[in-house]
Amino acid sequence: MAKQTVTLRLDEDDLTFLAGIEVAGATNLSEKIRALLADARAQREGLDDFGAAYDFVRGLFAVPERRVHQAEVASQQRSELVARVLAWMPETAAFVLAGSALQAGGDTPKALRDFERGLGERAMVLTESMLQLAQAGFPGCHAPETLSRRARFAQSTGRDRDSNPADKE
Repeated sequence: MAKQTVTLRLDEDDLTFLAGIEVAGATNLSEKIRALLADARAQREGLDDFGAAYDFVRGLFAVPERRVHQAEVASQQRSELVARVLAWMPETAAFVLAGSALQAGGDTPKALRDFERGLGERAMVLTESMLQLAQAGFPGCHAPETLSRRARFAQSTGRDRDSNPADKE
């Protein structure tokens, strides 16, 4: 499709925002506006497709993830927990955005079960990953003692709940 020139009037606050915002792959105002329009289009048209939702979410996480990596390189530190959670979040968010439970005309009870199963599977993947780190004492993390203390509390809370006779009624 041929490109057309469009004149756009922005107030100073919007212009300052647009100039200061980081948009992956965009270096000037025109590229930023085109990228923002592409994101808006993806939100409206493509998010029922997991692949499109994943691409969209990866774009949302690109700037904060890059900032974390830059800070880690600058400080010569890395957090295994942060890396695992940042890897898990986009896929899970994309699943939610593209969730079949929201699709019109389908079998709603089945769609809700499928959505719950898929979301539960993703939650369990993160839980297993955190349990691996906890069992190893959170190696490669910035605050392993604090995280270990929190993990012990979570485990004891779960055990207390499992052994509470009132909960079994």
